[in-house]
Amino acid sequence: MGLIGVELIACSMASLGLGNSRSMPEFAWGEKSFASNGERIYFTATNNQGESIDYEGGPAFGGMMMQPRLACVSCHGTDGRGGRHIMHMQVMEAPDIRYETLNTGEDEHGGSGESMDHGSGEYDLGMFRQVVVAGKHPDGESLSTDMPRWAMSDQDLAALFEYLKSLP
Repeated sequence: MGLIGVELIACSMASLGLGNSRSMPEFAWGEKSFASNGERIYFTATNNQGESIDYEGGPAFGGMMMQPRLACVSCHGTDGRGGRHIMHMQVMEAPDIRYETLNTGEDEHGGSGESMDHGSGEYDLGMFRQVVVAGKHPDGESLSTDMPRWAMSDQDLAALFEYLKSLP
């Protein structure tokens, strides 16, 4: 059996909940080292201590083929720009979550989206917590059920927020 066969078996085992779920998200990224705890959380939904970050809700079918469980990258992409994509035959629209976009309320094309409208002032960690943990826009309106509600420690949430600030 070739390497592709082994990878397919490993992905199948992970999607069925078999094997070590803590190490599986990193399997998708190989031996990549992460510059920060926030970057690791974004790509793997695990923190630097190797703890999985649990969530409720989200897309009905979980993560993508090479990523057996959801992480931010599953929907928002490697650059945080989001966009429309298909996951398990389900069309999803994920917003641009780079800090600059969250803070200004304007996407890279100069348009603004309701999902980014947070009123006046700087987009802060409290607003981010409301979105990521409570599943609500800063104005209190509920987010789409496609957005998981993450059970994240304050330390991990702050690290993730700082990582988003670093995205160009």
